[in-house]
Amino acid sequence: MTRISTLPVRVSTATDLIAVRDLLVGAGLPVEDLDSAPGLRFWVAVDADRIVGAIGLERFGTAGLLRSLVVAPSHRQHGLGSALAAALEQEASTNGMAILVLLTETAEAFFRRHGYAVVDRAYVPDEIKGSAEFLSLCPASATCMTKSLPSSRLGLSHG
Repeated sequence: MTRISTLPVRVSTATDLIAVRDLLVGAGLPVEDLDSAPGLRFWVAVDADRIVGAIGLERFGTAGLLRSLVVAPSHRQHGLGSALAAALEQEASTNGMAILVLLTETAEAFFRRHGYAVVDRAYVPDEIKGSAEFLSLCPASATCMTKSLPSSRLGLSHG
């Protein structure tokens, strides 16, 4: 168990996209806009040169849309989803994002444990409301959640 939770997590490369797509399709998550979503980046977890987990982030100014956290069935329940989410959150915070937004049909409890709160879609930044994820890829019944991120830039400027 410990070995799996310490698997390396890294930013994906173009050659990882096929494996990421396969994981997403296997989990029933949307893939229709993977090639067209502006600025969509993935982080992947690798075990013996095999991608066994992924999480995506689509940036909209100071807000980010967390996309498709997925872990291969053989690697679930060992902390890998948490490691992927933490890597994405750290990167988002470091790059000046103040809030993350996500839609989920199955992982509300997981994200609640990681500090996300359920919100009405009306309170999501307009840019995110215009994303394919919100407009067509996820059903209206999906739970909308947000998390405020600490700014890693606090204290760097004094007004």
